[in-house]
Amino acid sequence: MNVNPVPHIKLPHRHKLWFLALGSVCLLVLGITAGFVVLLSGGYSTAATKQHFAITYRILELGLRYSVGAYAEEIETPDLSRADVELGQACYRRYCAQCHGAPGIARDAIGQGQLPAPSSLVQSAREWPAAHLFYVVQKGVRMSGMPAWEFRISEHGLWSTVAFLKQMPLMTPADYGHMSGARQESDCPPPTHSVPYSAERARTLLQQYSCRDCHRIAGVVGPRTHVGPTLVDWRSRKFIAGTLPNTPEHLVRWILDPRALSPQTLMPNVQVSEVHARTMARYLFEAR
Repeated sequence: MNVNPVPHIKLPHRHKLWFLALGSVCLLVLGITAGFVVLLSGGYSTAATKQHFAITYRILELGLRYSVGAYAEEIETPDLSRADVELGQACYRRYCAQCHGAPGIARDAIGQGQLPAPSSLVQSAREWPAAHLFYVVQKGVRMSGMPAWEFRISEHGLWSTVAFLKQMPLMTPADYGHMSGARQESDCPPPTHSVPYSAERARTLLQQYSCRDCHRIAGVVGPRTHVGPTLVDWRSRKFIAGTLPNTPEHLVRWILDPRALSPQTLMPNVQVSEVHARTMARYLFEAR
């Protein structure tokens, strides 16, 4: 007896794509849902004493390398043989050695207690191109504790630091100690040149000087804090600190040295440069 075979139904190509897309969306939704369940349950430990899973660490490290490589692609490296390595070492002592250590010098407690731990810059200096090192020193690495130094060190100082890093793998503790006497940490130059105003740069400055940790600021993401008064709709305020007329020039003076204007204020002097203070003040008056 002949049995007719069941005909094979061939889906149009576009239907296959739709089913593939639907399956991908379902998996994505399930993954996000599972992530929220773990997050809201409190089951994920945020303690710095509990190390990452090995796969988590590798993924973060791989993501860092590819991200830095992409963003540093357009950076032109100057001739580092002419760089001021002694100045770079002064910048390194002031801003880097606390977390990363130095030849024969251990990291401070703040560097030892971080997770992820600050990387060995001896190995990074060997493996990473100078442009990649410059980008990381300049921009920092978010969610790692690595600060961005572009608002506290001039471009000349940043490249000098990179030049020092490139020489550090060959240094002995005696070499490092001898070089330490050549320049003072205070010699590390801050940025002095003006940069064209942009709201994005102003928001970055307000974040970099930790203003958002105490104040609510329009357009700047941060904690729901009420430590200091809100800076939202700043232009509508009549006075600064209750006594000083609220003008852009007075706000700049306030940012530069609050206690010079109000000795009893809790607002600290966060060492903002005048160039940065003017950018921040303009943003606060223009932001809505």
